[in-house]
Amino acid sequence: MDACIGGIVWWAIGYAFAYGDIMNGFIGTTGFFCQGFGTGDYANWFFQWAFAATAATIVSGSLAERVNILTYIAFSAFMTGFIYPVVVAWTWGGGFLTGWGFSDFAGSGVVHLTGGISGLAGAIICGPRLGKFDAKPPALPS
Repeated sequence: MDACIGGIVWWAIGYAFAYGDIMNGFIGTTGFFCQGFGTGDYANWFFQWAFAATAATIVSGSLAERVNILTYIAFSAFMTGFIYPVVVAWTWGGGFLTGWGFSDFAGSGVVHLTGGISGLAGAIICGPRLGKFDAKPPALPS
């Protein structure tokens, strides 16, 4: 689901937020729905979509058994459509962190740290898994 939903959202708004004309070093404002793409731009779009989907899948382990599937799909769409693209715009897109000298060659900060912090935030908001700290495990339904 991360790849499917993420691909649609990345195509519609994510790539534009990440790599469009960066406004005030914060977020891209052009290129929505891949408007103005040349033939070489699609290869970069596909390559960057894989990173966006990866950042979303990192969160899945943190939210497993804490949220239902529809909630997770909504979060995955928000992650690939806004959270991850904004961080990309700040760094790889030429935003303010790039201006401050930040460099992330392979995505350890952009992809993995963004996914990890998002997963941590989701786990804190949702709390522990049901039955995690009970003295007796809950009975399985028959």
